[in-house]
Amino acid sequence: MHVFNYFFTPFALISVFFAIYFSEPEKAITLETIGIILFLFTVNFFISKNIYKFFKHMQKVRIGLVLFNTLGVSAIFYLLFAYWAPIWLLYTIPPAAAALFMKKYGTFFISFFSALCMLAVYQIKSIVLGTQLSQQLWAMAACQATFIIVFSMFLNFMSETMTKMRDVRLAR
Repeated sequence: MHVFNYFFTPFALISVFFAIYFSEPEKAITLETIGIILFLFTVNFFISKNIYKFFKHMQKVRIGLVLFNTLGVSAIFYLLFAYWAPIWLLYTIPPAAAALFMKKYGTFFISFFSALCMLAVYQIKSIVLGTQLSQQLWAMAACQATFIIVFSMFLNFMSETMTKMRDVRLAR
């Protein structure tokens, strides 16, 4: 999971930085987004540094962290998606992390939860703005939600396959 953080944390930071730098949202939105990122980073850093203290409950802590990060991504997405369309890709990160340590069904439920959070944010934002999303926008959102699930399931399959190959090799 640490290796995963080395690749996807910079991706998330770059995505948010690009959204803020190139789209120039209002100052309040920028500050709220930075505050959320700092909070997420602090919690993730603390837990990753102390994960072995929670060894008896490591699976539950990891699942809780994935759910926590999904909710954090939802807050960032709510603030920035009107300014930067690719920000939805942040929703792939928490379930992709879960795919590395969970079984197939757990990965599916986490990725489904992430996809539902994204769709809920689209719906909430449309209600707040008093607009209705067109059929085309809902179809686009459905494709994004499907990608979140498929990508996570693919990573889970690859992770399980590599573990099986390692175990076969060690058994020889």
